[in-house]
Amino acid sequence: MKILRKIIVVLCSMAILCVCAFAKDEDIPKQITIGLIATTTAEDTQKRWQPVIDDFAKFTKMEVRVVASADYSKILAGLKSNTIQVAWLGNKAALDAVEDQHATIFAQVVKKDGSRGYNSVLITPASSPIKSLTDILTNKGVYSFYDGDKGSTSGYLVPAYYAFAKNKVEPEKLFKKITAGNHKKNLQAVIDGQVDVATNNTEELDRLKKEAPEKFSKVRVIWTSPLITNDPLLYRKDLPAAAKGKIEEFFITYGKPKNPASQPDVLQNILDLSGFQHSTDAQLKPIADLTMFGLLRSNMYDTSLSTEQKQKAFEDITARFGKLSATLEMARLR
Repeated sequence: MKILRKIIVVLCSMAILCVCAFAKDEDIPKQITIGLIATTTAEDTQKRWQPVIDDFAKFTKMEVRVVASADYSKILAGLKSNTIQVAWLGNKAALDAVEDQHATIFAQVVKKDGSRGYNSVLITPASSPIKSLTDILTNKGVYSFYDGDKGSTSGYLVPAYYAFAKNKVEPEKLFKKITAGNHKKNLQAVIDGQVDVATNNTEELDRLKKEAPEKFSKVRVIWTSPLITNDPLLYRKDLPAAAKGKIEEFFITYGKPKNPASQPDVLQNILDLSGFQHSTDAQLKPIADLTMFGLLRSNMYDTSLSTEQKQKAFEDITARFGKLSATLEMARLR
């Protein structure tokens, strides 16, 4: 009788496991959309990522649609509206997505050389008389400037803080003309000698040096920022747990020996990557601090606001980032 009971218990357990496994499979969406920030062009970015996307589709058995765009707001809006469920973003845009509470970080890219991040840079034409940031700071109103998208970490946020705010100067008062661009436009403008100074990053310069050394020779780096943490991958919080597990499993193992579907050459072609590693929203804490500083500084120097309005804005900003910082710190415990 005892043996029969044990057999019944084992059979029931197996049945429950089968039902759970079936339920998990049912929880995985049939379709998913992945958003990619295009630092060059949308077409080039999608082409570089497509082999990884194809492997992702095979692994997860989901039909995958890709949205690649140089417009940060487009990817963020897609995450918010649920027309995009997974995204590769820079840290600044990721902070916006996390603060919106619709998405969370699950991984970050890993470089082939093992580096933990990359740097923002200011570049000029190699033939320019500008040799350093000091040359710009001491010549107000002389030079033209190609800035980055305001959602860009290396193209906008980091140089805005480290190159300009820390030197107590505002770009609007420093340059004779400012144009909003992106990494590709900025780089090409410098190569063509159409602008005096532009923002960019070491990832794009490394790619240019490898793929077009003759163009790289036309660029001079005059300023380099502290290290920026490698870009994150996010998914929407409301995805089923089974889907999140599949997505994480694919990316965390991709590029590693235990995943035979990995294509190392493909990863290198994206941004000289070797794979992906686990991460959380906590990696955004330094970016949150920079963003808060920038907003507080802008508020301080805004001559259109009264003292009372500035005080109210100060209280709103500090309350907002106090709450956000607590959320990011909590992510460290995951």
